[in-house]
Amino acid sequence: MNVFGIGTEIVECVRIAKMIERHGELFLERVYTTAEVDYCSQRGSAMQHYAARWAAKEAVVKALAGRVHGVRWNQIEIPAEGPGGAKVRLQGRAATWAAQCGVEEVRISLGSCRTHATGFAIALLGGRMP
Repeated sequence: MNVFGIGTEIVECVRIAKMIERHGELFLERVYTTAEVDYCSQRGSAMQHYAARWAAKEAVVKALAGRVHGVRWNQIEIPAEGPGGAKVRLQGRAATWAAQCGVEEVRISLGSCRTHATGFAIALLGGRMP
């Protein structure tokens, strides 16, 4: 198993809240999938969930070196966490670029508190980890 790239990001939750307030649906559609908006909107600490997903998406873009290759935030989906923890689902140009690079899996870690959210991503080549 080889590492293609890693990425990390930290963001102030209030920054994401202001972007949503200022740009509304345009920002939400540009950054999040419909499933992510549904999930985050139903949470008591919705802004922390939005911010954590934004940070994770930024970390994934960095891990894939995807910015210059047309990877967009809404092509990276962070579904609701299940028993195995946070997952990444790549779509569109993000999935195409990852496949071209030989990336078979992207693992992430999310974190948030009242004021900040973080995301860490590692893009893996080759066989899967247990």
